[in-house]
Amino acid sequence: MESTEPHHDRRSFLLRLGAAVLAAPALAGCGDVRPEVDARPGADGAQAAGSAEREIERPVLLPWGDDAVRIAAPPGELPVAYVSMRTRQLFVDREYRDIASFYLRAHISVSTGVWRIPLAGDSQREPVTPGDLLREFEELSIRDWDPRAPLAEDDMRLMRGRPGRAHIDWECVQLAGRPSWFRAGPWDIDRCVPADEGLCREDFFPVGRGLRFADHDCTQPVGTARFFTWACRPAINPADG
Repeated sequence: MESTEPHHDRRSFLLRLGAAVLAAPALAGCGDVRPEVDARPGADGAQAAGSAEREIERPVLLPWGDDAVRIAAPPGELPVAYVSMRTRQLFVDREYRDIASFYLRAHISVSTGVWRIPLAGDSQREPVTPGDLLREFEELSIRDWDPRAPLAEDDMRLMRGRPGRAHIDWECVQLAGRPSWFRAGPWDIDRCVPADEGLCREDFFPVGRGLRFADHDCTQPVGTARFFTWACRPAINPADG
């Protein structure tokens, strides 16, 4: 399904995106993500099931709090929907409004127009209670979404694309602009691969824990850090049940 967004809106979005984040490709799709995997050498269960479709060979690592790192993964085009946990707002393309509510498992209030969206860990069988402010979101046009706005843990986005898998296994990667280096993986994570048909959902959450080093050879470990990025949680797509 092709979007009816005016061309100038997409050009404006890409210009704002380029000014907001360091360029990094959007990779794979939605499946069996294993969060908080211990990346220390010899740790058990460090790799998720399934084969990797693509290696993330040149990651851009950005600071994300005192004990966390963000793997940059800006979208290649405007999302069809974006849920901001910080502002409690839902930005959506009108063309995709119905299917977005399906992927987000949302109920749209007839009386108030707010979207009631279950959060990570909520039961899929129980509806959100009206008046639950943590799970109610104001609806706005996707054209009002600012890619420069700060991220928050558990933000959600719907992208045009298909499921795919990305592999992380880094020996020594520097944090952008900082004298810190990290070892991470091996992990397989699922993200959205751009495609003309289909949608997939990504959430912003920690996908593993890696080692922090004080030297560029990664021989002096000084602690650990959680790695956050856009990825798909287990069974996050309606088709997965």
